Amino acid sequence: MIDVIKKTMLMGVGLAAMTKDKVEEYARDLADNAKLSSEKGKKFVEEVVGRAEKAREDLESTVRCAVNEQLKKTDLLTRDDIAQLTARIEQLEQKLASKSE
Repeated sequence: MIDVIKKTMLMGVGLAAMTKDKVEEYARDLADNAKLSSEKGKKFVEEVVGRAEKAREDLESTVRCAVNEQLKKTDLLTRDDIAQLTARIEQLEQKLASKSE
């Protein structure tokens, strides 16, 4: 029983890095070890898979925010910055072309 508790606690950390198939397999093993009924086992697997997907989404969001914050601290241009500059250059070129006519 202690092993099940340990695995459950560590599962939260590893869920974000695991594939859906691995998460399902792991959850099924836990359900079997805990001797859950078929219905409860299925419900447990679905819950664990849902939590894994949520953990993965949260991790991606956290990493994305951290990367964006670090990019803001550098002098690197983002795609949006480049797109805005490109649009501005095109506008200026059009103005110059219309003045030279």
